[in-house]
Amino acid sequence: MRTFVSLICLVWLVFAAPVRVQAVEYGLRVANLMNDGFAYFIRGSIGRGEGELSLPRLDRALDSGEVSRGALLYDRDIYPAGEGVARSFGAVAVRPTAYSSSEERGLWKSLRWEGQPGQRVVWVIRPAGMFWRRVAHLALGGTSPELRYYIPYGVTLSPTPSRAVGYSLTFLRSGEDGAPLWERFLSRAADPRGGLAGVVGVNSLGSDWVYLIVEQPSEPTTFRTAIGWARRGVSDRIQAGVGGSRGLSR
Repeated sequence: MRTFVSLICLVWLVFAAPVRVQAVEYGLRVANLMNDGFAYFIRGSIGRGEGELSLPRLDRALDSGEVSRGALLYDRDIYPAGEGVARSFGAVAVRPTAYSSSEERGLWKSLRWEGQPGQRVVWVIRPAGMFWRRVAHLALGGTSPELRYYIPYGVTLSPTPSRAVGYSLTFLRSGEDGAPLWERFLSRAADPRGGLAGVVGVNSLGSDWVYLIVEQPSEPTTFRTAIGWARRGVSDRIQAGVGGSRGLSR
């Protein structure tokens, strides 16, 4: 009898012990293109700009090296969200295990990390330079590798959830201390159920930022996105030496 009781206790301990979930490796690849370079690959009707159009030629061209390096922007790296930003997005903070920087002139910027399925992580793209500051186009992959075209519309009072949305950068940065922006606001507009969503922080006086939200699936996955950047009005043209005094007089 004592042996039987001991066996029962042993079985209980085995099943009651916490199970350590195996970490899964994920990847993210980002290409930043000037507006005209991105627009060249838009073939077909964009519909409302909410994922109706697939961009297979852009995907293939980036993989095969057919995109002109003159169309790429190298001054914007991928940064991990800090603890406060991650909390504000209802996410966990992670660190990359491997990455490429602006000094590495590949067509894709890439990084890899390890995480637990079901968790959310956030990566931030922000320009270091002062040209091509406005996000005009987003191409988002996800758990499906297909890139689809989105316009990051500004969020209204009654938003329809979308994989690409725009908010004031000032509003998004107000969550850097961990304020629950996702729970209160962002979850009503941003839809990462495809595995990847983009939230653009619109900065009318400077450069936009892009917050990439990843919902980690159960299988190793590499997410892909291409961003098309446009000039922001007269200020960009003046800084680039274009327009001269005529730009100031308008």
